[in-house]
Amino acid sequence: MIFYFSATGNSEWVARQLSERLDDSLVCVNNIARNNFSNTTFELDSDERIGFVFPIHSWGPPAIFMKFIEKLNLKNYTEHNAYAVCTCGDDTGFADYHLKKALKKKDIELCSFHSVTMPNTYILLPGFDVDPSNVEKRKKEEAIAKIQKIADCIESEVQDKKLLHRGSFARIKSMLIYPPFTKQANGKCKFTYTDKCTGCGICQMVCPSRNIEMKDGHPEWHNNCTQCLACIHRCPNRAIEHGKITLKKGRYYYK
Repeated sequence: MIFYFSATGNSEWVARQLSERLDDSLVCVNNIARNNFSNTTFELDSDERIGFVFPIHSWGPPAIFMKFIEKLNLKNYTEHNAYAVCTCGDDTGFADYHLKKALKKKDIELCSFHSVTMPNTYILLPGFDVDPSNVEKRKKEEAIAKIQKIADCIESEVQDKKLLHRGSFARIKSMLIYPPFTKQANGKCKFTYTDKCTGCGICQMVCPSRNIEMKDGHPEWHNNCTQCLACIHRCPNRAIEHGKITLKKGRYYYK
């Protein structure tokens, strides 16, 4: 059983690739979050694996995914093989530390934690943008072989350090930058719509935190944004901006 969260499609693609190779079923955390976490109890078979797949948000797991972990209830859990695979544009920091800490409260122990480098999606800070098309293509191609290696490790219940890219200053990033980011990621945002908006409502449908409400045919953002960026990247008309920071930046959704 693979629990996955994905805003721009990278982690969903990785989860589906792992599902095909490991024959593990898929559970979309986005849907659970949209339903106010009303159904977070799952019954495990005796030989079932438990997988967690998610993107890196500021060198840690997304705040909304951590909320799901907090509410997760696994029936019949004993010593099942539990693994995690994160997607990142560059590096992971010590995201595994935060995930392991949250899972420990549930008496769940990870057997392995790996990362897959995928196209960049974070565009809300200076210096951050989507990748050029050639870099995007290369990352996707390299990810296929890496996922197979990760699947082999999961089946063998081993950790391959070569398949986890922490990056430089990893501890500083995850311990000093990630905590305040998670607090900021659960509040107000600067998203607005432009005159390109057609009122299609896709932004509302893809928002996992139900932070968007359509009013008079256009989106209105409230104060529960998790900064997953699903709305801005998946708008078919590029009609959403985040202040002025995204005006000249690209958009990305896995295809």
